[in-house]
Amino acid sequence: MYKAGDTYPAEGFTANEERVYFLTGVHPEYKKIYLAEVTINEQEEHKEQVSEFPKHTGRGYYELSNGTKVKGKEEAIEAENALKSGE
Repeated sequence: MYKAGDTYPAEGFTANEERVYFLTGVHPEYKKIYLAEVTINEQEEHKEQVSEFPKHTGRGYYELSNGTKVKGKEEAIEAENALKSGE
């Protein structure tokens, strides 16, 4: 399973040309592109943006880095950002 920002193919594997073609196009059902060329600067920016908090715990609830649970993704992101900034 790959995550956003992972290198494809993983080290030790060879990319299948047909699979790469499929992944670089817009998925017919999900309307997303799953594979795109990324520069090193973009990779570094993505790593900075990805945080393990807030963590989705199910049923619309998210856990913050201080252990608090918040309902709603946007609310959880705002609350986590406030924690990080010391508010």
